[in-house]
Amino acid sequence: MRSKILAVLAPGGDPSEESRDERPLRLRAYLLLWPTLLFAAYVVQTLGVLTAQLWAVALGAALAVLLDVVPRDGAGLLAHRLASAQLTPPVRQLLMEALLVGGLARLGALHGWWAGVLLVALLGCWGGHFLCQVVAGMVRRRRRLPVVTRNIDTSALRLTPAPPRLLAHGGGVRLRAVGLLVLVGCLATAWTRDPRWGALAAGVCCVLVLAGAAYLALWLLPGRRTVGEAAVLEWLDAWLGEYRPTVGMYFSGGTSSAYQANMWLSTLGALEGRPVIVLRERFMVQRIEATDVPILCIPKVADLMRLEHSSLRMLLHPANSGKTSQVLRIP
Repeated sequence: MRSKILAVLAPGGDPSEESRDERPLRLRAYLLLWPTLLFAAYVVQTLGVLTAQLWAVALGAALAVLLDVVPRDGAGLLAHRLASAQLTPPVRQLLMEALLVGGLARLGALHGWWAGVLLVALLGCWGGHFLCQVVAGMVRRRRRLPVVTRNIDTSALRLTPAPPRLLAHGGGVRLRAVGLLVLVGCLATAWTRDPRWGALAAGVCCVLVLAGAAYLALWLLPGRRTVGEAAVLEWLDAWLGEYRPTVGMYFSGGTSSAYQANMWLSTLGALEGRPVIVLRERFMVQRIEATDVPILCIPKVADLMRLEHSSLRMLLHPANSGKTSQVLRIP
């Protein structure tokens, strides 16, 4: 049945009641303070290496790690600015560890074959991290479905369990954890002048990261792969035919715009008939607040056109976006 489209403009503005003047001021202060502290950490570490001062090496390394571990507001904007300067998390951690190893050498803590074990283990940690990232990308691509759902029974697809999030999506967390353990081991080496502590910490991290990459690779085996794209789209058509939705809410936007959809959930749930929520961005599925309304995320335009053959009579648009024009192709 041909569908009609109703555009509803939601009130603009962020629901947060925070002062418009205080928020930018605090954000500007944060964007200035964080890089300043990071630069100071590297300077202190460098001075510690040049002067062979343990306290300076330890303080600079600890501050560099702490800045990446402590949660903060405005992290996305800061990460974008740091990335534009090539100061990504791996680069920052590599710089911290290089200065740390240089400090150990200046303190005379790297001697014997344990020093070689420490360096090899550190290289193994980085090699394992990059290997895990490559395997994680392959797993995500093979498990990515053309449709993401919530509040919908997908047992007919016989989906296999997802891999641990720490391995498949937690590259940053994994890298920070390794950096923290290596830092503790290297500081113990600097304090005792015994390279075995740093080698032990780096060796354990290397083994764990490599084992994680091997475990994640199991999801590349045929028995762990998800169903094919054609089968998922066939299931989608069958579900639309069985559920027979009558009214839907179509929403597309950025990470900070989810409130525009959430403010309409109670209204949508109170409508008569069989409502459905249609999204376009995968991340938005988890940003929609608790609701009993079925949620469909259909990223591709070609797949979205399947709604034309469904029982939908009306789509509500809480906000306009660039992808709104794509659904307007459905009469």
